[in-house]
Amino acid sequence: MTSTKRLLTVTVTVLAALAPSVAAHAVSDGDYSNARNGCTGDAFNSNEPNRTEPHCYMATVQLSDGTHNYVTVGIPETADGTNADSLEICIDLGQGRQCALFDKNGVTQEPVQKGTQPNPATGLRAYFGMNDNIDSGEHDSSSQVNNGPSDGGGVQANVRPTTIAKWMAKLQAGSSGYILTHPLPGADAGMGFCADGFCFSAQTQRRVVYRGGDKRKHHDAANYQGKTWDPASCAGPSDGPKDCNGHQLKWYDDKDGTVYAEPGVQIYEDPDPQGSPLGPPPPFPSDYPIPSLYVGTCGFIAGGGVVRFPASPITNKAGQIVVSTGC
Repeated sequence: MTSTKRLLTVTVTVLAALAPSVAAHAVSDGDYSNARNGCTGDAFNSNEPNRTEPHCYMATVQLSDGTHNYVTVGIPETADGTNADSLEICIDLGQGRQCALFDKNGVTQEPVQKGTQPNPATGLRAYFGMNDNIDSGEHDSSSQVNNGPSDGGGVQANVRPTTIAKWMAKLQAGSSGYILTHPLPGADAGMGFCADGFCFSAQTQRRVVYRGGDKRKHHDAANYQGKTWDPASCAGPSDGPKDCNGHQLKWYDDKDGTVYAEPGVQIYEDPDPQGSPLGPPPPFPSDYPIPSLYVGTCGFIAGGGVVRFPASPITNKAGQIVVSTGC
């Protein structure tokens, strides 16, 4: 085996080993970013199984500052039914972006592209993101919403010195809502994943995990009150009225608004209607949503789905216990 092929095989194997077990639901973890993976919203739609985009990655590791990307290592997107077969490395230390593609044919050097200038004063950002295209090129999102791939996850760690002044101003102004949702000044981190409707997210600050079509609404991912759940049969590849209880999949997308993961740890049903949720494991019924759990600076949430608590001053209409600190 040549050194190039050996490097490609080892790197793809290592990155694949980092992936959660993924199948068919949206990446609503708060850390994975379809844009940071270099992909458009419709890159993984099920009605275009052969679609691939240049510099769109099923898995990537990146190091950037606030405006400049220094290093990107990525496994390019493949067509549905096709395993990962290449690796791309891009480096830009201020003299232009230089990319090289490693595949079975060897190394292909791309022309140097003009890039931005490094700006260390804006901080440093490390990012890892992976989606379920790594599962033999899976394409299973819906063209009705074009919001990226289904399952996957991400990890990020950021140092942002430019945010310290804002944080101090909010603290001095007594803005408890902001401090509770952004408890650490100048730095933040997070990790999460979604698989078959099950989502886990651990964050040090508030992050958006999903944006529905109704801009007037917002809620925490673990809080199910007011949520209109699509049937389990409704998913990216099956987004028509037959599988979506007489509606298009987008009808459910339009029923929701902005959904947050809050500082702390949360487990919840994926709010995106694209997917085929498995529901909780036995002995629970296969109904969904799964019972949620949140513990963090914004309070405590537990229950939902098959776990419903009796009415009380701290029980919401979804049968969940909700104790809020005022976020």
